Amino acid sequence: MEHTTIFSCKNITKDFSGMRALDSIDMDIKSGEIVGLIGENGAGKSTLLKIIMGFQPATSGEMYMNGERFSPAGTRDANYKGIGMVYQEQSLITNLTVAQNIYFGFEKKFRQFGIGVNWKEMNEQARRVLAEVGSGEIAPGKKAGELNFATRQMVEIAKVLNSVRLSNADHYLILLDEPTSLLNDNEIKLLFKQVQKLKEEGHSIVFVSHRLDEVLELTDRIYVFKDGKGVGQVETKKADEATLYEMMVGRSTSGEYFKIEKQKEPGDEIVLEVKDLALKGAFKEVSFQLHKGEAFGICGVVGSGKEELCSVLIGDDKPTAGTIWQNGSQRKFSSPADALKHGIITVPKERRVEGIVEIRSIGDNIIISNLDEIRQGCYLSPGKIKDIGEQWIDRLSIKCTGVDALVQSLSGGNAQKVVFARALQSSCRILILNHPTRGVDVGAKEEIYTLIREITAQGISVIVLGDTLDECIALSNTVMVMKDGFVTKIVDAPKYNKPDQVKVAQFMM
Repeated sequence: MEHTTIFSCKNITKDFSGMRALDSIDMDIKSGEIVGLIGENGAGKSTLLKIIMGFQPATSGEMYMNGERFSPAGTRDANYKGIGMVYQEQSLITNLTVAQNIYFGFEKKFRQFGIGVNWKEMNEQARRVLAEVGSGEIAPGKKAGELNFATRQMVEIAKVLNSVRLSNADHYLILLDEPTSLLNDNEIKLLFKQVQKLKEEGHSIVFVSHRLDEVLELTDRIYVFKDGKGVGQVETKKADEATLYEMMVGRSTSGEYFKIEKQKEPGDEIVLEVKDLALKGAFKEVSFQLHKGEAFGICGVVGSGKEELCSVLIGDDKPTAGTIWQNGSQRKFSSPADALKHGIITVPKERRVEGIVEIRSIGDNIIISNLDEIRQGCYLSPGKIKDIGEQWIDRLSIKCTGVDALVQSLSGGNAQKVVFARALQSSCRILILNHPTRGVDVGAKEEIYTLIREITAQGISVIVLGDTLDECIALSNTVMVMKDGFVTKIVDAPKYNKPDQVKVAQFMM
């Protein structure tokens, strides 16, 4: 079979509020090949897929599909050009049948007399589509919500294939975003078999996964992203996991950038201990100790369980097994407010959703987790709010017009400083930092790194989920690695002897 280039992108760049998410990305995909796309969390993989599918436009650059200039206005437009996507979170509507999901948005072809729908014909055509992906045993009339995850995944593929057929193109491009994250070994084998079948028919696949063994097994070529840039591509037959780790991790940690010289040794006092903690479907048998003044990093890719672990530690979720001990006493946090009463608070990943109230002032946001301090009877003291706000604006160098400025007027970095101020004003003793530098510029990052060093020097303990592996290692005294819900390694990360990033990454993938 002659392999021709069916998709290419040239110099694709994407900026978000001054932050560069993608930087001059080039990619070519040939007919009848499976291309792997790998990189750490935040490397830009999902952003590129969203641009290809028309969810958001590129800031600059060009794309071509089957030799024609390609700039989709949305998902349907991408489908008409022969591109479809199977999403990690799945897009099926669970209270609709399998057939209704496959033909969702395309019901017109089954209209009878302009009003009713010929359900029998829809089900019959859906059965044929399912058979093409090796899933002819799935009942088209069954509701999607009654199927297990793996079966729904095959329905997703059938749905995507049906959508891209609208293009009448000779070759399709299917984007698979972490399709195996919740599948068992047998289900993965079935999925791979169907992907290989699509390849043999001349179609092309982009396979995004954090599991490097799967990428090496399935693909023909691999593109590697880091910090929004393409750092290289390699033929799969010439690659191994060590090579891919090296490409993904890239540059070594800069001690000056991460303020490593200011890292302090933690005290002997254990302020938090987790024993065999579990949350059904997310993680299990997690155990570790957090010492006073320690920065404890948790590394892991999407689906490792680290996010859910932090949700349990702050009372957002209730563990299904195990115990949490704080200063020698067992805790069962009923809510984040309950955790806050015991001195545990978080700087959340989604700061504009969970961390701040954008339509309120800087001062209001800073005191919102510690209202008792500025309460005067049934009222809050405007004078105290102003004094506290100005102290934090000065201490954290928050660039603003004053304490009454609305948080929605601030840049990402300054809004993040407000979130830090809120957490520290609460007099917390344990601070959970969930991607503390996500979406902030380089200058603001350095200021946040300095603040983290100051916090730990004061005896406050922090749990860090870094945006990148090098950030997590550099900021931490100890690093715990998670994979598929289990702890795979806990390593020391002292000031002058940081663990090798490549070796740590091997326990993540």
